[in-house]
Amino acid sequence: MMRIPDFLSKHSAVPTLLYGFSNNTLQDDDDQPSSKPWLYILLTIVLCSLTYYHLVLNRAMVELELTTNVKTMLKFYWPDHADNFSERRVAQLLIKPGKTKYKLRVTDISDLEYLRFDPCQKLGQITVKRLTIKQNGYPAFTLQTGDDFNNLEVIDGIDSVVRDDRGISFHADTRDPKFKLYLPKMEKRSLGTHDFGHGITLFLLAIGCFSLARIFFQTTDFIPMSGAFVLALLLVMASISGFNTHPDESVHVAAGKYYRTHTLPPKVMSPEIEHTYSHYGVSRLHSGEIVYLMVGKFQQLIQAFHLPSYLGMRFFNVLLFSALVIVSLYKVNFRFFLLPLLLSPQVWYVFSYFNSDALSTFVSLIAAYQLAVEKSALNVLLRGGYEHKKHSWTAACLLGILFGLLLLQKMNFYFLYVFFLFYFIWKLWMDGRRWTRKTVYRFCAVVLIGASLFAAFRGVDSWVNDFNKKELIFEARKKYAKELYNPNTPIDKLHAYLYMKERGKTLRQLFQQDRFGEKLFRSSFGVYGYTQYSGSFSYYNNVRAIALLLLLSLLLSIIRRGGLSGNILMTFSMGWAFFLFAGLVHHAWTGDFQAQGRYLLPVLPMFAILFYHAQRILIKPLFYTLFFLLFSFSMYNFIFVGLREIGKVAG
Repeated sequence: MMRIPDFLSKHSAVPTLLYGFSNNTLQDDDDQPSSKPWLYILLTIVLCSLTYYHLVLNRAMVELELTTNVKTMLKFYWPDHADNFSERRVAQLLIKPGKTKYKLRVTDISDLEYLRFDPCQKLGQITVKRLTIKQNGYPAFTLQTGDDFNNLEVIDGIDSVVRDDRGISFHADTRDPKFKLYLPKMEKRSLGTHDFGHGITLFLLAIGCFSLARIFFQTTDFIPMSGAFVLALLLVMASISGFNTHPDESVHVAAGKYYRTHTLPPKVMSPEIEHTYSHYGVSRLHSGEIVYLMVGKFQQLIQAFHLPSYLGMRFFNVLLFSALVIVSLYKVNFRFFLLPLLLSPQVWYVFSYFNSDALSTFVSLIAAYQLAVEKSALNVLLRGGYEHKKHSWTAACLLGILFGLLLLQKMNFYFLYVFFLFYFIWKLWMDGRRWTRKTVYRFCAVVLIGASLFAAFRGVDSWVNDFNKKELIFEARKKYAKELYNPNTPIDKLHAYLYMKERGKTLRQLFQQDRFGEKLFRSSFGVYGYTQYSGSFSYYNNVRAIALLLLLSLLLSIIRRGGLSGNILMTFSMGWAFFLFAGLVHHAWTGDFQAQGRYLLPVLPMFAILFYHAQRILIKPLFYTLFFLLFSFSMYNFIFVGLREIGKVAG
């Protein structure tokens, strides 16, 4: 009887079924030099020119010299055609005492009559000594004297204003003060040598970047090189940032400390772990994750270095990322599993402080690699490729441990189990191989070893808690949770972000008023600390556009050349990623409003598998250019927002 893959490969209706999604993905014909380099040069120049024009030449630069007695956000809004303002048409920056000079880019002001100036989001005293607006092709506009600042008209929220030769001083009596900044009529000056110099420089830069890219992207060596650079950045973040300046780090560290001196899990509400409970009345020690046991024993190994506990635990996560980079240096196929981690600074941030997300991401990527790559230990074992029996048993034991670790990760990674099961079935259909009895035995050995590890860890935990853990955890919540989060508190007195559906809030309000989608996106691409350090609106808008184009380039490549099997895998991957997003929306609406991008980390192994299988059919000049742009934006955000603004270790 003819197997399905054999049948499909013989019919012209799906000629690309095995082209892009075969196991022999390293034989990449697309890596050969292009016969039309001029076309790629032209596309690169056009892309660079449009980007430069949009981000630099066609936007005004606002330079400010001011003093403030509060740390707050300063914003400039520009109106739409109906003279309405929105958060999509705004530029903002953080101002603080001790710093006087600032710059930010706004929009094209050539046709605008005014901007709205919101100097702060807190009560405070501010003095603006000088305000200059510059846009290429137009004369500069400066406010510096008392008469100049007559162009700045109070709208609301200001109780006193003084305009003199020192500038303008005012006191905000609300958290939303507003000015209207009237602009002069902008008359474009004629193009000069300076403008032509810009164009020539951009032209030469575009050709130079293209020439380097042709060399750099000829192989996948750029992936571990980029990973090494990211490793250096997150090592700096781990070393210089203060303790508990990162989300929930204190409760994660408290849980890790317990296992430094213990091996068995604690009983719920045991006096020695009372300090590990958060304001929700929840301890990470009861999560069922193995990461706290692992990091506790890691602390014992490095105790000779006398590091603070939190720093030693951070280095545990840094070492996980280091391992991924090292593996990608020696395993070419693994580079496509590292690639998704390089697209967002939020992922780097997760590996720079202690939390449980980093290990879950690490284990799931290794598991994805084992499932996907033909020469991985798992696929070699199932094919019977090991010559000696002891090597087969060694591989089975290690893979079983990996499977057990995968089962003992953070709850949101449970979504991956269904995806991995589907992908495993898809691979069997793609390969078209018949399983022998020995293949079944080897597979069962891996599953049994992993299941045994899972059962032992969870079984001991249940035994310690008298097989009544769920009820004990609920009692702990009532005992330790703060009033705003306590189950005994009436719903109308709970925190406003709890049980929003039960309070009558609709899904539309969740997205429009509380901006769940926007907050989730931003915290997926660069928000630091307890979400108080973020980039500009312009940064997120540009990242959104580039990320969408990158995703579309991947999906269109698969749709066009991936064949039936590729489109099936792509459809399920996108559908399952959407299902994860829907689960987060439902939890935010019915339980706790948590718009945090780290909950979307399970999509990384899914897209890594897509990258791996689609590597031969990608439109490489487009895909790699978009990758480089997104990576560059990510570096900018991590360095100039994350590393600059995060709270530092006290000197």
